[in-house]
Amino acid sequence: MDATVNPAVRQGQGIFSRYRRVDTITKLTVIAATVIALIYILLPIFWMLKSSFQTAAEIKQLPPKWIPDQIRLDSYQDINLLIPIWRYIFNSIYVSAAAALLATLIGTSAAYVLSRFRFPGMTLILVTILVTQLIPPITRVFPLYALIQDAGLLNTYTGLILSYAGFSLPFSILLLKGYFESSCPPEIEEAALVDGCSYISTFLRIILPISLPGLAAVTIFTFLNAWNDFLWASLLLNSSEMKTIQVGIGDLTAEGGGTRYVSMFMAACVLATVPALIMFIFVQRWLVSGLTSGSVK
Repeated sequence: MDATVNPAVRQGQGIFSRYRRVDTITKLTVIAATVIALIYILLPIFWMLKSSFQTAAEIKQLPPKWIPDQIRLDSYQDINLLIPIWRYIFNSIYVSAAAALLATLIGTSAAYVLSRFRFPGMTLILVTILVTQLIPPITRVFPLYALIQDAGLLNTYTGLILSYAGFSLPFSILLLKGYFESSCPPEIEEAALVDGCSYISTFLRIILPISLPGLAAVTIFTFLNAWNDFLWASLLLNSSEMKTIQVGIGDLTAEGGGTRYVSMFMAACVLATVPALIMFIFVQRWLVSGLTSGSVK
């Protein structure tokens, strides 16, 4: 029987075997690359977390001690003696949440108008919004600082909140415009208008509830940008009690605290990641769908 096997069948079996080997090699390569990428990304986070539970001597020990001998919470208890970390965290939460709310409100309204109505100059507005994304942020330092100073908003939360919201608006408008066009069909609004709703009531009662993924994506984007910012918070706020957590940790590092009190410095870094991590956990189920739907257009 084996001697009478069709050569074409043998050739097909050989091709299939080679395909399976190539497919296996590809899968193993992808798995290995993913593991290496995860180690590269997560290793600094693991080092920060484990160092916050160690003493300075254990952190500087060679060869490195990857697992603490004992979980110590002294760094978390003593960090407030070096800097008012809880005040800084509250400042960051207030500024980031306010900027996220403001950018979402303005961006949602602007994106809805640009996605539903056609009027002279609309293309110019969209091009202008897109061009602002091409300008390096560092080039805005002097104009924005002068503008905030002339408006009397220097060293105020209002000036910082308006700055953060303004930086996030171009991305927010473009993302939400694409989301409204791809995920909110005009037929829904037409049906509501036939039933007697106005454009405003249709927007508030129908469009916004079904646009939660897009709104969540814009909100978390603005919040994280404001939370992680160091440059603008250090330029626009001078009062020590108004500093954000990033500026406070930067001041601690500049004064040598990052080397003399390395375990407390690591504890401060861990505490600085917790609020943003909590917010991300709550909105992650909407975040991916909001970003993908908003990128279709």
